[in-house]
Amino acid sequence: MHRLGEEELTRLCHVAGFYEAVYRNGVFSRRRNLLALADARTTLNHLIAAVPGYVVEDIAEQVDLADKPFAPFRQLPVGRRMCGPVFAGSSDLGGADADFIVGGLLIDCKATSRPHTIHRSAVQQLAGYLLLDYDDTYGIDRVGLYLSRQGSLITWRVPDFLNALGSRLPLPKLRTLLRHDLRRAGQAVPSGSGGRDV
Repeated sequence: MHRLGEEELTRLCHVAGFYEAVYRNGVFSRRRNLLALADARTTLNHLIAAVPGYVVEDIAEQVDLADKPFAPFRQLPVGRRMCGPVFAGSSDLGGADADFIVGGLLIDCKATSRPHTIHRSAVQQLAGYLLLDYDDTYGIDRVGLYLSRQGSLITWRVPDFLNALGSRLPLPKLRTLLRHDLRRAGQAVPSGSGGRDV
């Protein structure tokens, strides 16, 4: 069995990301998607080879930076480490899924090179994932943003996070209100937005 090297795996994952973008959006930007270069003769090996070297270096650097902040999570039992978790309310938003839940900590990863300019939508997205766990399946008690290009993990206890957002209602009530609003609307709305302030 062929064992993938680190660089080959990185290139494959990068190409897979373009397919995921098409799957999620239904279309792709010709400027930013490597698949725009493909034609009937293009093979997977062609796409892998077309991944720029600087991309491989950038991803390798981010992987190295993640080693220390994620070390404690790798020690958790498998059942306490969730990658791409979906929630009871995910279908109400067209299948929204988060990045990680590890030991009760909900993490959303951001690869920004300008961490001081993180938009409010990033925090709203994190709050949205928290609220979509209608039945508290994952027992989320902390939330966080992981800045992959800085190797920094910023976390909040859920009560502190909600309080900082101006909420005066308990988490179960907020989840109930969100479920009611989304199902009453009967249609998907973009993650991080919605009809009710929380």
